[in-house]
Amino acid sequence: MAMPDRRTPSPFLLEREYWQDRLARMDSVHRGLLMIPRSDLTTPFADVVEWRMRAHDGARLWGLRALSPFHPEPRGVCVREVSATELPEIRLETVSEGWAEFVLQVPAGRRLEDRVLDLLRVIQVVFSICGVGADAVRLEASLPAGQGRRPADELVIADRLVRQGLCSLS
Repeated sequence: MAMPDRRTPSPFLLEREYWQDRLARMDSVHRGLLMIPRSDLTTPFADVVEWRMRAHDGARLWGLRALSPFHPEPRGVCVREVSATELPEIRLETVSEGWAEFVLQVPAGRRLEDRVLDLLRVIQVVFSICGVGADAVRLEASLPAGQGRRPADELVIADRLVRQGLCSLS
């Protein structure tokens, strides 16, 4: 995943050892993944479902997933997060290019560590449902107007952990 120039988070937050125990604990919590068809959002160009699951700490996560009916297998997956104040929406231009899109609405008040683990939980689902590898996953954030184009810390950290192979299919 190409990231624009920006300061990196604290080196301690990028350490593999810092996350190993947290990831092991996350894997011990059952996801309880539920996929609900959203015919109101589905178009001829995108098959959309709403997904819901439990986070590592039992918090509820939800969002949308879109696949192109014209591409039997996605060429990659875009995992995008939106803030608690934004309504998740599918980007048809992404899906029409053959990418699957998973949109996560970040619950209000989540700490950085929780946001990283939430993203990794979604990426686990991406790996199991879409059958793509880490190199085919792109992490993005919807940026409110006026903000710079720097990726959020949780995106930088989650991307690093995925590239290090710490995100399993559990």
